[in-house]
Amino acid sequence: GWEVFSVIKGALEIHWILACGFVALIFMVGVMAWRLIWHFLHDRENIEALESIQKNAQRLSEVNDLGGAKLLIEEFNLFYFNKPQNLYFQRCLKQLPDYSNDREVVEHIERVFLQPLDKEALRRVSNYSLQTGTAVAVSPWASLDMLLSLWRSIKMIDDIAQVYGIRPSMFNRYKLLKLVIHQLVFVAVSEVVIDQVMEEFGSSTLSGMAGARLGQGLGAGIYTAKIGVAAMKVCRPMGFSCEAKPNLKSLFSLIANNLKSMIFK
Repeated sequence: GWEVFSVIKGALEIHWILACGFVALIFMVGVMAWRLIWHFLHDRENIEALESIQKNAQRLSEVNDLGGAKLLIEEFNLFYFNKPQNLYFQRCLKQLPDYSNDREVVEHIERVFLQPLDKEALRRVSNYSLQTGTAVAVSPWASLDMLLSLWRSIKMIDDIAQVYGIRPSMFNRYKLLKLVIHQLVFVAVSEVVIDQVMEEFGSSTLSGMAGARLGQGLGAGIYTAKIGVAAMKVCRPMGFSCEAKPNLKSLFSLIANNLKSMIFK
């Protein structure tokens, strides 16, 4: 504030027009900053539009009617308007056959438009899981492990949301966190983790890991991956088909092997 006052005072000594121009510039910057803060705090339309798309896509995927997909395409166009993903969605529409029924439209959008986004989201989930697992494995403090895992998980959810085109407002983040937690409530995470790791590495190998630093890191990495996959389900404009579901076994195996190679070089 003092710097702004000093600049205005110095500008007035030169010419009042210069001072007015500086005040106008400060005002414009302030208005733009306020708009960003307002959208960050109050933007609800983005997440509500996503939920509408998810419901319509689920309904259309269960029928073989014609004409119903036009509304879905319009919703996609509005949702991705002025976003980087819009270019890829328009390319997807150009490849859509004219004779497609509603279910085929949904399948085409998932295969051509969403599956590449899924690959990028999974790549980010894998990176965050590996970072979290490595940090926990080398850290001797449990409190630091907890804070680190929480921070990286929230950052990962934010990144996954942006991959699928959700703007990072406070309301959207709160709603996403709530939905991801809701997803995890219905998944026996610890049981799945134990089953997957036991199947992949065998009980004797797992016992050896548990006695080393790798045990904690592996658990944190796999749990982070589960959170990431739950976030993908929440943020994705359509539910996963059987063919498009993430392969958790291969993801867990990749995390475990990468952790082993990084820690025991």
